[in-house]
Amino acid sequence: MFTTDTGKLQPVWAFLFSAILSAVAFKVSGNIAAQMVGQREFLFELVFRPLLSLLLLGIFVWMLTVGDQIEEHRIAAQGLPRVKGWLKHFAIGAAVGFFLTILAVAPIHFWGHTKIAFDHGLLVFPKIGAVIVVLLFGALAEELMFRGYPFQHLERGIGAVGAIAVFAVLYGLLHLLNPGAGRWGVANTILIGVLLSIAYLRTRSLWLPWGIHFGWNATLGSVLGLPVSGFRFFNVYARTTATGPKWVTGGSYGVEASAVGALAILVGILIVWKLPMEKLPQPVALLSPKPALRGSLSHMKR
Repeated sequence: MFTTDTGKLQPVWAFLFSAILSAVAFKVSGNIAAQMVGQREFLFELVFRPLLSLLLLGIFVWMLTVGDQIEEHRIAAQGLPRVKGWLKHFAIGAAVGFFLTILAVAPIHFWGHTKIAFDHGLLVFPKIGAVIVVLLFGALAEELMFRGYPFQHLERGIGAVGAIAVFAVLYGLLHLLNPGAGRWGVANTILIGVLLSIAYLRTRSLWLPWGIHFGWNATLGSVLGLPVSGFRFFNVYARTTATGPKWVTGGSYGVEASAVGALAILVGILIVWKLPMEKLPQPVALLSPKPALRGSLSHMKR
């Protein structure tokens, strides 16, 4: 029931097990970060997000070894091949994320009002560096969870459309935990999940969606000083207060909960769908000579 004739874990079971382990990694990372830094919000994120990324990479390496019998290129097999073009994909993604954020925020200039406060102190530079680390690892962790190993195996089991639907909805519902989240915030986050899933499927790697994810959050939070999915701890250099109709500003959750944000995301889906980008070549992964998972299960039965 759990394995194929070759001893590999069935795709749907691989999805279920990896999803459960991802939730455990999320909880463990949060507990460790809380024990280390207490209630200091930004320091919590600085510990939590890199730790979660590393745990997820380790869990999925183990799943690929035991469940898929892959011995080499297990990071590449998760959607992160270090082949020619990977950096270009990430850079294009970051540029797309920047453009879509500007597109979503621009209407505030016409239908709302903004007030910006800047921090010009010397300590702002290490703070900006720390924010970049948090944004990079935060985007990576979410891509690994929602477009990485679990998504890739569910796609093999039920097809691309089904996998996109499942993970986009899960991605949106997870953001209900964020401050100020509501129906518009969840709906737009589901749309962002669709956008990022299509970016993965177009290239068969996480570099493009990781770049889009990072570019969007970095532009919104660090460059423009606006809330990122309800969070304000990215606003270390500029902090912007936007007032105006909620369908433009998104309220306390930010532009990701606005109608103009939804239009920007739909434009992003069209852009990613039409981008003249090729799939990145995948390194050939050596398979284990023995059915690792079936052997492990047989040993457990004895």
